[in-house]
Amino acid sequence: MEELELKTKVLKRMFVIVLLFSSALLAAGIGAMADEPSRVVIVPFKMNTDRDLSFLKEGIVDMLTSRLSLDDEVIVVGREDTDSVLKEVSMPFNEKIARAVGTRLQADYVLFGSLTILGNSVSLDGKMVDVHQKRPTLNFFKQGKEIDDVIPQIGLFATEIKEKVFGSPVAAGPQVPKGPEHRDVYAHPETLLAVESIDQEGASSAKAVPEAVPELAETSGPAPSEITSAGFWKSQDFKVIMKGIALGDIDGDSKTEVVFIGDRRVCVHRLENQRLVKIWEDDGKRHRSLIGVDVADVNGNGRAEIFVTSVHTSGERLNSYVLEWDGHGLEPISQGDSWYYRVIEVPDLGRVLLGQKRSMDRPFLPGVYPFTWRNGEYAPEGALTLPKGVNIFGFSLCDLMNNGQQMTIAFDRGDHVCIFNPSGQQEWKSGKCYGGSMNYVESWSKNVDTPRRHYLSQRIYIRDLDGDGKQDIVVPSNKGSLGRLFARLRWFSSGHMACLSWKAPGLAAIWQTPELSGYISDYAIGDFDNDGRDEVVAAHVAKRGTIISSAMSSIIGYELTQPSQALK
Repeated sequence: MEELELKTKVLKRMFVIVLLFSSALLAAGIGAMADEPSRVVIVPFKMNTDRDLSFLKEGIVDMLTSRLSLDDEVIVVGREDTDSVLKEVSMPFNEKIARAVGTRLQADYVLFGSLTILGNSVSLDGKMVDVHQKRPTLNFFKQGKEIDDVIPQIGLFATEIKEKVFGSPVAAGPQVPKGPEHRDVYAHPETLLAVESIDQEGASSAKAVPEAVPELAETSGPAPSEITSAGFWKSQDFKVIMKGIALGDIDGDSKTEVVFIGDRRVCVHRLENQRLVKIWEDDGKRHRSLIGVDVADVNGNGRAEIFVTSVHTSGERLNSYVLEWDGHGLEPISQGDSWYYRVIEVPDLGRVLLGQKRSMDRPFLPGVYPFTWRNGEYAPEGALTLPKGVNIFGFSLCDLMNNGQQMTIAFDRGDHVCIFNPSGQQEWKSGKCYGGSMNYVESWSKNVDTPRRHYLSQRIYIRDLDGDGKQDIVVPSNKGSLGRLFARLRWFSSGHMACLSWKAPGLAAIWQTPELSGYISDYAIGDFDNDGRDEVVAAHVAKRGTIISSAMSSIIGYELTQPSQALK
């Protein structure tokens, strides 16, 4: 049984690697040009297994989609459109039903099949059906003696379809070694694979990431200290997936409130007698999907406003809004805003409200703008000068090295912490991944039915935590077997908070919190319990919920004074 579990874990990692290669080939536009692209429906494969391999069902569809999609030649019909038609189909699925489904979706081909895994025995059975019956059905059947054979079999199937159905030359695919050779994949994926990057304008390109930035190396040292249970507090559980959290004095009474959001819900609580007490709550509107929340007193009236970043459920436009306390509850003072909002803390400046726009096909338009309150409304000032590829989420500014130069600290697309000099040049990059968010936005491209998913970066807080005059970086760190490497699927199994400090020639982790099961969706730093000392306050999602079980989240507070000896 232990051997089977190990092979299952290895298989998950292998899927990650192959999908990354497939995404890179797809981004490079491999394939011949055609006047009218063929439309292909991929039906999720039937799973016949003796263990939980549900990740394979999504993984197979993702892998085949990446392998079969060819610019201007082959378009894979979107998952939502396919699922909506499949709901009306009676089982078992066969060629006749496949043609009916293809006709409904105006497709030329339908791909379906099954995967059977019993012990280490593997068999893959697939069919590629011509909806117009111009070609005979392409049948594929393979057997293997190892669970590791699944990925090569699917790759062979995709290759055979491209050669026999579309007549496309096939580039040599990645040779995926087995077993222990992949132990370092999660530590340094950038040294193995081509990855996709997005510049500030939202244009994408595939490029190889250098193994290391030559100027500075990562600092190694003793293991980071761990905050003990003495500096730890946990709230009651909430049956919601917390997507964001922020702290601030909402009602002007000089006490800190905590604001958190679910998919549509905005909740305001205050800590009283070691328990969160609800001050206000709004279930929101159905057409809104919330992706971020921030708090700051931008208009200067002593009551901090709540800035809610919201996407219309169509996914095509922003629909953000601002709430303010009127003495009895929270009321909107700005609605229908076409801005992403984010508040960052800049040393010597305090909280600064930022905004950025988007379009249908570009998740981030050029320009991140600081906002001020002018003539009774929020007004953008001149755009910040930021390094290429940095958007409103996941960056901060500070004199990190105490040399008088303001550096930009930001997450890249792979969730590595990067340091940029004032000229926008990258000077350092972490070898491991931090951050990791489940929040995302989508964009649509021409001739593509399935929207592209863009996961947002976590925020970065900069604080001098130990009073030594040097700025420290506080970030979450989520991880899991699937992690952040699938294009449209993320899954984190554990997370913790970490503090990084500049120890030339690089950043070093100086403390971290105990590992939590689930993931940290967002966090804030402030005097959460109104005791005169700041805490790190994390939104912890323990369970995402299913059809038969509820989601479960809580708020975790960590006293910053606890690891003081480790900070020196």
